Amino acid sequence: MTLGAASTQRRVASARAHGPLVWQRTGTIGTELVLRDDAAPGVVTGSAVVGGRDPYTTRWHADLDGSWRVRALTMTCEGSGWRRNLALARTPDGPWTCGGEQSGKPEAPPAGIDDPARIDDAGLLLVTDSPIFLTWAMRSLKLTPGAAATTTPVVRIRMPWLTVVPGRATFQQVSDNRLRVTGEGPACTYDLDAEGIVTYQAGRLRITP
Repeated sequence: MTLGAASTQRRVASARAHGPLVWQRTGTIGTELVLRDDAAPGVVTGSAVVGGRDPYTTRWHADLDGSWRVRALTMTCEGSGWRRNLALARTPDGPWTCGGEQSGKPEAPPAGIDDPARIDDAGLLLVTDSPIFLTWAMRSLKLTPGAAATTTPVVRIRMPWLTVVPGRATFQQVSDNRLRVTGEGPACTYDLDAEGIVTYQAGRLRITP
C-alpha cells in the first residue's frame, strides 16, 4: 500500500466514525441515525426513535476532541407526556459540568446527576444502546486486537431518563472483530467491522447497510 493510499484510508475511517451511520434496534422496534456536521469538524449529531412499552424519541449533539473524547454533549428525550434535557461539558483542565431538566413523569428518575463533582474528569461518555460512543471510547483508549483489557472511568447516560451514572468499565478488543465490555451488569460483547465500528450486539442492535 502506498503512503497516499494509507492516508486516504485513514481519512475515510475517520469520516465514517463521525457518520452517517444507521443502527436498527433488535430487542425492540427502533432506529438510531448518526450524522456528522461537515461545517464543524468533530461535531456529530444523533437521533433515535424507540418503541416498546414506553416509546420515546431522542436527539443528541456531541463535540469531540482530537483524541475521540466527547467534550460536550446535549441531549433531549421525550415521550408521551414527559420530556428530559441534559447538558454535559468538560474542559481539558477542569471538571465536568452537568445540567438536567425534566417535566412530566414525576416518578421517573431526574435527568443529570445530583453532584457533578462525582464525575471523574477523565471519564469517557457512554450512552445506553448508542454504539457510536463505544467506537469513540475504543479509539480514545487506542485498543488493539488481542491486547490486555483496559479499565477506565466512564460516565454512563441511562436512557430514556438521561440519568448520569459515574463508574468504571473494562474494555478489551479480543480480536479484530470483537469487543468485550464489562463493569455494569453482565459482560457485553459486540461485533466490529474493519474500522472498529460497532456493527452488532446479540438481541440488542445491528448496523444497517
